[in-house]
Amino acid sequence: MHVDRSLLRIVTLLIFSFSLGIGCGEDPGELGSLIQEADERSERGAGARDVAKVQSRNASRYVKREGLHIDMPYLAGREFAQIEPEDIADQLGVQISKETLAEGEVHVVFDKAEVWTLDGTIYRVRGELAHTMDIPTGLGVSGFPLSLSNPIDGARNVRWNRQWGTRRIELVRSKEDRRLFTHIDVWDFLPRERR
Repeated sequence: MHVDRSLLRIVTLLIFSFSLGIGCGEDPGELGSLIQEADERSERGAGARDVAKVQSRNASRYVKREGLHIDMPYLAGREFAQIEPEDIADQLGVQISKETLAEGEVHVVFDKAEVWTLDGTIYRVRGELAHTMDIPTGLGVSGFPLSLSNPIDGARNVRWNRQWGTRRIELVRSKEDRRLFTHIDVWDFLPRERR
């Protein structure tokens, strides 16, 4: 098989440039920026999510990154009353129902997702993905790195424990195709561990 050497050099240069970050602009809409951001967050480790929360609290206004469906790391662990109504409407949608559960626990159903709170703090967020997705895409559009450590692979879901500053991240399998997922369920903490 004959390969044009100039084409091979160009491809090699492009791969090398992207590995160094050259060619990936600052605009979040550009190719590769979502992947690059996820890789940078992954390198910083589990505590990075907490640093991002502090930075977003100090910032004048939270702005959801382009490409995210629901910013799960932003919502999980946050005081529900401290989230701007515009951010709730954008990420969770319109409130459908609200139910008081056990002491201090509340379950709120929105048209895009459900949240559970304990004493006003969101400890769980569960949302339907925009369409069936593979693992990297499902994680990426939910605000997580595209690649986490190997998950616990179950019949109905894949799950990560104590990753990215959360207690549990779970992707629920599609009934039609085991390789694809329909929902994401994120737990910042388990209520029984706080009592």
